[in-house]
Amino acid sequence: MTLSINLAPLDLASLPTAETNPKKISAFINSLAHADTFQSASRLLDVLKTFNRQKFNSSVRIETLEHYRKITAELAHDLEEVYATAPVPLSDEAKNYAALAEALWLETGYGYKRALVDLKHKLFNLQSDKQHSLVILRIIEALKNEALVNYLTYTPPSDSLWSDLHKVYYHALQLSLENVELHEQSASSGKTITLMYSQALLMHLANPQRLHKSNIKIISNYIPSLAKYAELRGMGYVENPVGAFLIELDSKKPPVPYLKNKNKPNIETDILLLTIEVARQVHQQLRYIQQNKISPNNPLPTSALEIVDEALLMHLIKYFGISASRLFTRVAKKNSVSVAVGLEAASILFRSAQRANDDICTQWEMINASPNGYALETAETHHVSVNVGDLVTVQESPTGQCVVGHIVWIINKDDLIQIGIKLIAPSAETVAIKSKDKIELEYALLIPEIKLLKQPASIITKHNSVGENVSIEVKSTSKKFTLQTCKLIEGSTNFDRLEYRLIDDDLS
Repeated sequence: MTLSINLAPLDLASLPTAETNPKKISAFINSLAHADTFQSASRLLDVLKTFNRQKFNSSVRIETLEHYRKITAELAHDLEEVYATAPVPLSDEAKNYAALAEALWLETGYGYKRALVDLKHKLFNLQSDKQHSLVILRIIEALKNEALVNYLTYTPPSDSLWSDLHKVYYHALQLSLENVELHEQSASSGKTITLMYSQALLMHLANPQRLHKSNIKIISNYIPSLAKYAELRGMGYVENPVGAFLIELDSKKPPVPYLKNKNKPNIETDILLLTIEVARQVHQQLRYIQQNKISPNNPLPTSALEIVDEALLMHLIKYFGISASRLFTRVAKKNSVSVAVGLEAASILFRSAQRANDDICTQWEMINASPNGYALETAETHHVSVNVGDLVTVQESPTGQCVVGHIVWIINKDDLIQIGIKLIAPSAETVAIKSKDKIELEYALLIPEIKLLKQPASIITKHNSVGENVSIEVKSTSKKFTLQTCKLIEGSTNFDRLEYRLIDDDLS
């Protein structure tokens, strides 16, 4: 397989004008501190674009890119503070910040890819292995960071990104450089091409489109400590397909579960990614946290402090350790439905569906449906604002019954927003609640017991509003009563659903 990767075109007609003098580069970088983030990042992008389209010696190119690497990461992080906290669809400002961050990593990747091509064609180079290793590592790092911008905007990474990622890793395999350690001053341990490549793969397998943006960032910071437990190996007998993923290095595709691959693997260009040990490590952390709940006086090990969210750890175990199978068959459907987002909107609709209006509901087209959820899409994004984890109320027809669920995934592509909704219950009752430590009433939803699904009666409240084992006064349209919350069934950054038991059935 030849090394055919995406490159910025060289402008051979013009003389090199990009700065390569280290002192002048440092002065330019220092000057960026006096401008706002967007302006500084735009200036840096212009410099990288000019530099990447001019011809330089490979050593000069690498040295110059290394000078720009730290400031690129810092500015990309600052840009992230804007677009990574914005709901979907992104505002124009958030779109511009995301596009600029993506462009910075794209140009960084272009620069190192040009250096790799130059090194490949160099006949004699005493530092060949060291430079090759560094350049390939930097390319994968840039592609990984570019993909993270995509994940934080719920946009799928491009085919060209996956193609380049696989091709440069294959090139490292051909040169036997995949496990060469590269040590940097700021790092306590060495980095390898395999570890960086594994991080990019694991981030995709974590299903970020099913995570709230804040959790995508948490996972992206956590995965580097997990990558060493992933195993990349050549094709061979797969004793246990659980946690086994096929990677076609000559393709434009992300890894796919081994059992779902329909083609005969190519032993020359296909490899396996095994993540079962990654799942075991995450499960170990989950055990630490659960045991700490029982014995809170025992401090958690340092290794267990990276993520303390049980639901987030269970999410990773599901996608790293188990080949997820669909419980219900999806049926294609094409009709318009009304969707209201948030607990406040739900409380209005479940008091009276006739009170629904354009301020509360938006119209979506149904893609498909199953007994436990919907896939919806809309091109009318002006009045839409959604996040993974949002509570939603769905009404299939103006006279139909409202159902309650929550958003479990988002895809934002080609001016079209798609969402996946997991149903919680086919009905709910709006109530007002007040716990002893609060003065004001809050709206909540009572969810009836569903015996067939072994689903207990529960109450939906604002996130962190009530908590477990709390007595609550409840007022419905017909009576007052007291209940005590039990365990948390599910929750997100926007709502909590707790099992409950009645204490006083009627206080009227």
